[in-house]
Amino acid sequence: MSITSKPLSFRTVLAILAFISLHGCTTIGHNDSAALKQTDFGPQETVNVCLYVDEGISEQEGRSLVEKSWVEGPTTVGININIVEVHQWKRPAFMMQGIMDSMLQTMPLEAPCDRILALVNRHFGDFMFGFVGMEILGAVNDDTLTHGYVVAHSATLAQLFMPPLEVTEHEIYHFLGCGHYSMSACYKQIAYMKQWKQENGGDFFPAWDLVNKRLFPTRAAVNAHLATIDWNNKK
Repeated sequence: MSITSKPLSFRTVLAILAFISLHGCTTIGHNDSAALKQTDFGPQETVNVCLYVDEGISEQEGRSLVEKSWVEGPTTVGININIVEVHQWKRPAFMMQGIMDSMLQTMPLEAPCDRILALVNRHFGDFMFGFVGMEILGAVNDDTLTHGYVVAHSATLAQLFMPPLEVTEHEIYHFLGCGHYSMSACYKQIAYMKQWKQENGGDFFPAWDLVNKRLFPTRAAVNAHLATIDWNNKK
């Protein structure tokens, strides 16, 4: 799942914003007070995130982006995001699909990582592409919701309305099992994942297959699923 933007005329930007306000995917991360009151999230849980930062992004900057984006998470849904490792990394491809495919093939989940988040830097090609194509500001893989990336630096007009902090928060909610449309359903899913973790224990916060609606209880289960993908014939 991803967030897209395209620098356009002011009138078109306003139309896009009106669409965004109605489009469910972009509501993920915007709290629903009524649904929050109706959801029992149980005790606090921690999700360990391994962070990969692109060239030109420092470890401090990467940590700060994630921490500031999730400042309300511990009090709203009872989830702490713990950055356990930070690795320097070079963006492997220009487009979203290439970045995601590379991450899924070369970054297996290994302890202590529960999720893997890459922070992508800007370059001149991004700026030029913004005039002719749809730019993807962040994405998480649907079939395990364990690997994702965020464009960490703002460079286009549209990012005034969807800045890196908001995109990061959005993708973290997907890491917790949330789908595309409803915060109410998102809260229920987070509560379910937390309850499963509390009842079954272990050192891994479970992952969710948004495509087949199933839970992955271990890192090995996530890696085994990713190993079944035929990357040569993947569409």
